[in-house]
Amino acid sequence: MGVNKTNPETRYCPQKRTMKEANYNRTHRVLSLIVIVAALYGSIRTIWTDGTANFTNLLYFTVLSNLAIAGIHLYFLYAERRALRDPSFQIPQAMRTLKYVLTISITLTFSVFFVLLLPEYGLPVLWMPGNLSTHLIAPIAAILDYIFFEKSHVKHCYTLLYTLIPPYAYVVLTLILSRLGVRYAEGSIVPYYFLDYEKLGWLRISGNGIGVIYWILLISVVMLGIGQLILVLNNLVQKRKTKVYDLLRKSG
Repeated sequence: MGVNKTNPETRYCPQKRTMKEANYNRTHRVLSLIVIVAALYGSIRTIWTDGTANFTNLLYFTVLSNLAIAGIHLYFLYAERRALRDPSFQIPQAMRTLKYVLTISITLTFSVFFVLLLPEYGLPVLWMPGNLSTHLIAPIAAILDYIFFEKSHVKHCYTLLYTLIPPYAYVVLTLILSRLGVRYAEGSIVPYYFLDYEKLGWLRISGNGIGVIYWILLISVVMLGIGQLILVLNNLVQKRKTKVYDLLRKSG
């Protein structure tokens, strides 16, 4: 197969290209496998505690976001392997956008845990079954994978807004389940204290804290900030890689 002269990744010495691509693909696959294993293991450990299954834990955003990120990475492992064997196969941009959205969701899981929940409940909560995998290992691996290895995602002006869909859908689902009588740890009506509308109110500011609406707005701003930051970092990394490819081409 000839070298594609229009692609900056293939315009330099074929031997250098082959070695670099092999290392690149290997690291990408390892990160994806870490995401999948950590997310699935942590979710299972969260659901099955002390040898018994507690399926209410499946309703936590942590578990849902981990299962979702594991699923999208499984798809990409399959799709990228198929693309290597079948040049006519293209991974749909919708799937790349979905991977980005789910990466931001798992980043929210990471951020909320370490910024809000860990200070509230203390360091021992990190060592509860599944927490280390779902709140640290899987999110970090997913973030690194998107920033360093997603080079084909076409972004639009509204791509960032898609990141709000999972948390908003989750809030709606949680409120519906709460009204239907679903209860969580220690009989709480919601899985996270900042969604407790009975204690905090909706627009109230009191000794208990700010109302749920304020929390939703705050988390929305955080989501958009995280989403924009990861897009910027991804763009910077891909531009830097292009410059490196050009230098290697000139030196080769």
